[in-house]
Amino acid sequence: MSRHSFAQRLERAGSRLARIILFLGAAVMFSMLVLTCVDVFGRYILNAPVNGKTEITRLMMAVLIFCALPVASAKGEQITVDLLDSLFRKRLAVIRDIVVDVVSAGCLFVMVDWLLFRSERLFKRGYVTDFLDWPLYPVAYFISFMTLLTGLAIVGKLIVDILRLKDGDAGSSEDASPQDMFH
Repeated sequence: MSRHSFAQRLERAGSRLARIILFLGAAVMFSMLVLTCVDVFGRYILNAPVNGKTEITRLMMAVLIFCALPVASAKGEQITVDLLDSLFRKRLAVIRDIVVDVVSAGCLFVMVDWLLFRSERLFKRGYVTDFLDWPLYPVAYFISFMTLLTGLAIVGKLIVDILRLKDGDAGSSEDASPQDMFH
């Protein structure tokens, strides 16, 4: 299997996984919409708001944010400051992106370890939400898993960057990194 073929397969697999993650995020967002509508209707028409709506919304927001994290990171859609981008030639920009990806993935893997520690502690000590008494550990483990997936997505992006650099396919400075991964 050639390097180019491997990079394409990696991008296709990432794209399929991204669709699943984004579908989950869309389902959570739709659920938040329905919950808000039901709460507003219940509050103002029936004088019976949804109990625990704020807690449920907070948990759903955590799920929604961490659904977007791996996809946004792999596509390179995070917030960046490009003040110095004009100083980098095409090949140097790819090398810069590789260094940034290595550091980012390393930091995320360290965070996963810490998040798993915190998740386990929430589980063992039986921490629950204030009003509904729902356990917090499932959301904490989900956040840990999605952070791990984000780190793996950045490693996938890193591999594609390295393969393209070796093939001499650095492209233009705008597409120096494979930001089309997970499209």
